[in-house]
Amino acid sequence: MLVILTVGAAVAWGWLHRDALPIDPEDGLGYWLGIGGGSMMLILLAYPLRKRAKPATRAPGTVGFWFRFHMLLGLLGPLAVLYHSRFSWGALNSAMALGAMVIVASSGLVGRFFYSRVHRGYSGRKLELRSLKREMDELLAQLAAAGISDDGVLEHIQAFEDRAVRAGSAFWPSAAAVIGLGVETRFAERRLLAAMPRGADRRTLNLRALTSDFFQAVRRSAEFAFYDRLLRLWHLFHLPLFFLLVAAAILHIVAVHMY
Repeated sequence: MLVILTVGAAVAWGWLHRDALPIDPEDGLGYWLGIGGGSMMLILLAYPLRKRAKPATRAPGTVGFWFRFHMLLGLLGPLAVLYHSRFSWGALNSAMALGAMVIVASSGLVGRFFYSRVHRGYSGRKLELRSLKREMDELLAQLAAAGISDDGVLEHIQAFEDRAVRAGSAFWPSAAAVIGLGVETRFAERRLLAAMPRGADRRTLNLRALTSDFFQAVRRSAEFAFYDRLLRLWHLFHLPLFFLLVAAAILHIVAVHMY
């Protein structure tokens, strides 16, 4: 988040001061910003290559490290190119390369959002509906042990779990559940927390935390199938877009140095 905010601030500052930037795209700092930005975006291929490499040929570092490195370069590379271009489209070949870069960078941010919904952190370990169901069952047992023993309350909570599991079985039910269960669970969570005793003792705090964790697990389970399919669809478009960017960048470099 800190990196995203920093990059966003740098983009905003550069846009506001674009006419006063002491940068020449064809010489000095401006030229090397273009080279550096293009190189960083080319290095982005290291992450998918690291994921698909055989154990004997893998580069050092975890998948999580390479994913974070991939995201960092996916922000810094376009930032360098924006300053290289002085935030203007320029000639036709420059506009094509810049437009392709903006599309790929935006696609990467969308993909990062989908990734966060179907993976546990940056580990590359994918969530599974079975593990989410087991997590909800464990939270229900802990809630009952912690003091929510009223059958009506447990039955009401259990109904959300059942709906979440059913929604995860197909794309369109899960798409509807993202909105429906997302809204309903938040209202139910608020009502249940309001009915619970308030206090600073460990038992009360643990009970409230378990309740919030349960409803979060319900929402995550309902979203899983929907975002998993969206992530697969995104993969089909993102890689071709990246190679289109590479082609546009090569055309831009050739055109600049020849003419």
